[in-house]
Amino acid sequence: MKKKRILAMILAAVSCLSLAVGASAANVAREATDFRDFDKSAWYAEAVSTGVDNGLLYGKSAATLDPNGKLTRAEMAAVINRSFGCYKTADISQYRDVSRNKWYYNDIALAVQMGTYNGRSAAAMMPDAPITRQEAMTVVARALELDYDSYSQTDLSKFADAKDASDWALPYIRAMVGAGHIRGRGKVLAPLDNITRAEFAQIFANIIQSYITVKGEYTENFNGTLLVRCAGVTLKDLTVDGDLIIGCGAANGTIVLDNVTVTGRLLVWGGGTQAVYCNNGTNMPEVVVARVDDAVKVIYDRNSTLAVIDTIKTRITERAKQHKETEIIFYDVSGLREAQKQLNAIVADNQLSVAAPAHLYAVVGAQTVKAEFTNSSESDTYKIEIRRKKDNSLIADAFELAAGKSISSLTLLEAPAYGNTDCTVTITAYRDGKQIGSMQTELTLHAAYLWSQEVL
Repeated sequence: MKKKRILAMILAAVSCLSLAVGASAANVAREATDFRDFDKSAWYAEAVSTGVDNGLLYGKSAATLDPNGKLTRAEMAAVINRSFGCYKTADISQYRDVSRNKWYYNDIALAVQMGTYNGRSAAAMMPDAPITRQEAMTVVARALELDYDSYSQTDLSKFADAKDASDWALPYIRAMVGAGHIRGRGKVLAPLDNITRAEFAQIFANIIQSYITVKGEYTENFNGTLLVRCAGVTLKDLTVDGDLIIGCGAANGTIVLDNVTVTGRLLVWGGGTQAVYCNNGTNMPEVVVARVDDAVKVIYDRNSTLAVIDTIKTRITERAKQHKETEIIFYDVSGLREAQKQLNAIVADNQLSVAAPAHLYAVVGAQTVKAEFTNSSESDTYKIEIRRKKDNSLIADAFELAAGKSISSLTLLEAPAYGNTDCTVTITAYRDGKQIGSMQTELTLHAAYLWSQEVL
């Protein structure tokens, strides 16, 4: 599995620095200590070392890294674009100070399209100017699509210079501080100061810990926020302990989340109508769809819908809504939820008290399967039928459970073939020989060649 810290890539982008280094130098393995201006005892040492060690951070020359150099507005645009995999440009002809023959022309156009950048005026972008800390916070907050309303009450009083921040920047600063991404320089924010390359690298290292740039299946947990920058990626049976960001680089491709738990948000900048799939119980507390260059669909299957439907927060940004096909689609579980309500009501009235499994695990070719059905009522008898959904045929003979009785196994009418069979369980209750009610629930018969001892 190809997994690297995003910091390394971020630092590489920060230096337009690589523009001044020949191709041969870029291919030579370097260490941070190779640069005479690198201080291994400095606060930034780990962050900068990670970038160099991964071969993604080059110096401004063969001997200098310039970690304390000021970051320009154009350089930061390159950082964000490369980290998210931006590829579509906007018309920036209105900005008269962005020349087509400059290295950063395309990066400014990409940043304006994504929505992370505005000019310092209607006609001026000032790409060569050092970027201020409040501008840097604004750009990152936009890239992360933070909910500014949610952080509108963030208390900035602990920072003595919060009053120095521009009014336009305050919503972004509050969001960055409220989300824990900015801690300030001790007791100050220094919003009007310029930010150094090392400072910004550290900020981004605090926000995004890992990224994926190669398609394939990934099965290891990610500690911290993960950014996926390409299509054709499947995350399976894992946890992302942070946000999961689908970057612009996923474009119109497919991303599959198979039994994935995201402790933070699912933020979708890329992926097409083919789509971003949330399958097999994938869950997260919030999903934000922000793709601006085309439509995207986020589709939850039944199990994932059941896992999140009562708690998930969803938001499609205003620019994303301009693409009419963009939507978040949940499986229609209204029937299942209604059946559960009916079951709860019956149990509450003591009319039905039965425990039935949702899954049966069979071995291919064997007809006996472990199946725990228990009748906990004091007087009622239950008749139970299990039928295949596709043709309504019985998978086992219908059986009855007297009051207080249970069974631990079933004999199937046919030995199952490999795969899963969706079934409907019908439970009919009888009291004193009269039918008093009936309900349905769902069951899946799983057949494999081998199961663990715990299952069987």
